[in-house]
Amino acid sequence: MSMVEAGTMNQSDGPRPASSNNTEPRKAIDPRRVLACGTCRKRKLKCDSKRPKCSTCARLGHTCEYDEVRKKSGPKRGYVKELEARLKQVETLLTTQPDTDIAPTQQPLPTPPVNGMDIFNVTTSTGQPSSMQQEAEMVDPGLSIGNDFGLGGIDNFNWDMISLGLEEPLPSQDIMDELYEIYFTKAHPSMPIIHKPRFLASLNMSYHLRPPICLRYIMWAHACALTPKYKTSAELFYQKARKYIEQDEMKGHGESFISVQHGQTWNLIVTYEFKMMYFPRAWMSCGRATRIVQLMGFHRQDRVGLDVKQTVAPPKDWIEREERRRTFWLSYCQDRYASVGTGWPLMIDERDILTNLPASEEAFITGRAEPTPMLSDVMAGQGCSGLSAFSGVCLLATVFGRNLTHLHRPTEDDNDHDLNGEFWKRHRGLDNIVLNTSLSLPGHLRLPYGLSDPNIIFTNMSIHSCAICLHQAAIFKADKHNLHAQISADSKRRCIVAADQITNIMKMCSHLDLAQLHPFVAFCLYVAARVFVQYLKSKRDDSAVRASLMFLLSAMNALRLLLGLMPLSMTMSLV
Repeated sequence: MSMVEAGTMNQSDGPRPASSNNTEPRKAIDPRRVLACGTCRKRKLKCDSKRPKCSTCARLGHTCEYDEVRKKSGPKRGYVKELEARLKQVETLLTTQPDTDIAPTQQPLPTPPVNGMDIFNVTTSTGQPSSMQQEAEMVDPGLSIGNDFGLGGIDNFNWDMISLGLEEPLPSQDIMDELYEIYFTKAHPSMPIIHKPRFLASLNMSYHLRPPICLRYIMWAHACALTPKYKTSAELFYQKARKYIEQDEMKGHGESFISVQHGQTWNLIVTYEFKMMYFPRAWMSCGRATRIVQLMGFHRQDRVGLDVKQTVAPPKDWIEREERRRTFWLSYCQDRYASVGTGWPLMIDERDILTNLPASEEAFITGRAEPTPMLSDVMAGQGCSGLSAFSGVCLLATVFGRNLTHLHRPTEDDNDHDLNGEFWKRHRGLDNIVLNTSLSLPGHLRLPYGLSDPNIIFTNMSIHSCAICLHQAAIFKADKHNLHAQISADSKRRCIVAADQITNIMKMCSHLDLAQLHPFVAFCLYVAARVFVQYLKSKRDDSAVRASLMFLLSAMNALRLLLGLMPLSMTMSLV
C-alpha cells in the first residue's frame, strides 16, 4: 500500500471521536489578537489584557473594562468618498496655483482646503485673502497658532468635526475653557443673554447638540479682545464667526439659522463690531440681529396678540423664555444705539413689543421665575421698583429712541419757532421723563451701591447722556429761531451739569477693570466731552471744565488702548 493510499484511508476510514463529540480542544488564542481594555485603547497605552484588571490600569488606578465585541475598524460610512472629493480639490489647487514662498518644512498640517481656500488663509476686512505669514504676524510671539493655541494639530481635528462642516481644528480644550471663563467674567455682565450653566453643560453633549460653532467663535473673539494674552487672535475668531453664521444661512431654505443661538450670535457680532469701530458693518449686522429675533417672535413673548406664523417651538421652561427675552432686548437696545449717533431710522417699533422686561440676573441663573413689568408700564411710571440692571439699560435705550423720533420725525404742526408748538411740547415731555427716571430709580440701581454691575453704571451714565442729547437739540432750535435767550441758557446749564455727572461717574469706576464696562460707555464719555469742548469755546479760562475734559479724553484713550483701536480723532485745537 502506498503512502498516499494509507493517508487516504486514514482520512476517510479512521475514527474521529473528538470531532464527532465536539470535545476537541480549541487552538490557543494568539495573544497578539487579544483585545486591549477600553481605557488603555483610549489612552493608547500598552495593555497585557489580564483579567479582571490589566497591569497598566492596576498600576495607574484606572477603571479597567473590556469590550467583548470587536468593533469594525476603519472610517465611518461616507468618509472615504468625502476624502476623495477633498483630495481632488487639493490636486486642482496644486495645478492652478503657483508655488508659495513658504518652505515645505514650515507648512503646518491643516485639513485639505475647501473651495480653494486654506484654513489659515482667511478673508480680511478688505476682502483680500491674507497669507499664512500675515496670519502669523497677528499672533503674539508667545502664542503660536499651531502649538500654544492648539489650532494646528491633527489630533484636535477628528472625524466628527468634518461632519459638522468645520474647515479647521478648534483650539485645545484648555484654551477653550480659559476663553469661556474670560467671556463670562468680562463680557457677559454687560450683555447677559446666555444662560451660563446650560451653555457649559451643552458643550459636553454630542456634536450636533452643542451650540453652533459661530456662537462659540464670537464668544472667543470677545474674550480675546479683552485679554492681552490672546488679543491678536480676536480678529481671526470674529471673521470665522461671520463665516460660519453666513454658511448656516445658506443651508437648505434658510431654516438652519432660525434658533436662539443664532440670534445671540448676531447680537454679539454687532457688539464686537461697535467695539472695533466697524460702524457700517455694525449697522448692517444690527439689522440682521433685529430681523432674526422678530422672525422668531421674541418681541411678543408674554402677551396675546394676533396669530402670526410661528417659526420656533414654544420655550420648554422659564429659563428658556427668559433667554429669548434677553436676546430680544439686547437687539432692541442695539437698534437704538446704532441710530442715536447717526439719526438713521429705527427698526423696532416700541408699540409692537409684547415682551416683558428682563428679570434679575440671580433669577435667570437659578431658574427662579420672577414677574417683570412691561416697558409701557414702566414708561408710565409703574413697576419701577422691581427693575433689574438689564431692564434699566432697556428703559434708557427707550428714552434714546424717543428722543431720536422727536428730532427726526417732525410733524406738520411742529412749529418749532413757537414755544407752544408740538416740538416744544414733546421736548418738555421727554425732559420730564428723563427727570422722573433719574428720581425714581430704585436704590439697587443707584451709585455707588451698584458700582460692581456694568449695566448699572451705564444706566446712570445714560440718564445724563439722554439729557445732553435732548437739550443740545433745544439749543440748536432756540438759536435758529432767535427764541428767548433764557431757553438756550437753561439748556446749556442742563448740558454742563449732565456732563459733569458723567465725569463723576467715570471717576467713581476708574479703579475698576475697564474691560468689564458696558461697550457703549464710550458714547456717553464722547457726548460729555463734546459739551466741555463747546463750553470752553466761550470760557477758555475755566480750569475745572478743562480738567474734566482732559480726564474724559484720558478715559477714552484708555478704552482705545484696551481694544487696540486707532487714536482718537477728537481735535484739541479748540482747547
